[in-house]
Amino acid sequence: MAKLNPELNPQPLPPGRSIRITIPAAVAFNLGEFQKSIANLVERTGCRTCFSGADCHFQQERDFLINENLNPDPIPWRVSPDPVPWRTARAILPGKIANNIEQVKSVVASIAGRLGCAGCCSGFDILFQQELEFVVNESGEVRG
Repeated sequence: MAKLNPELNPQPLPPGRSIRITIPAAVAFNLGEFQKSIANLVERTGCRTCFSGADCHFQQERDFLINENLNPDPIPWRVSPDPVPWRTARAILPGKIANNIEQVKSVVASIAGRLGCAGCCSGFDILFQQELEFVVNESGEVRG
């Protein structure tokens, strides 16, 4: 896997290039289903094989309403920011990885294992950002 350049400090893309995806626990805690959901998402973002340059922030469902049968129903996504910060793991992806859905799936599996459980995301939201900062040295070589 490509090693990230420690000199780079990726910044969020301008508004409109970030996608917030809310996923139920049944998907977040099942690596195979999470990987399938990513593959389904990229088909809707432009290219079937990559994130199409968008930052994708996967968030677990966290807003519920107890209905009259005493069962929790998810509340649809809100425009307002979350009132309570959630734990987010951030993955900076070089273009060669972000542009290859099979490599993205492999990265998801590696991250899941490092977060605690190889079969799920261990309660973390995951923000995937494409590496967009480039460093040019005096010889004109571009890194990043």
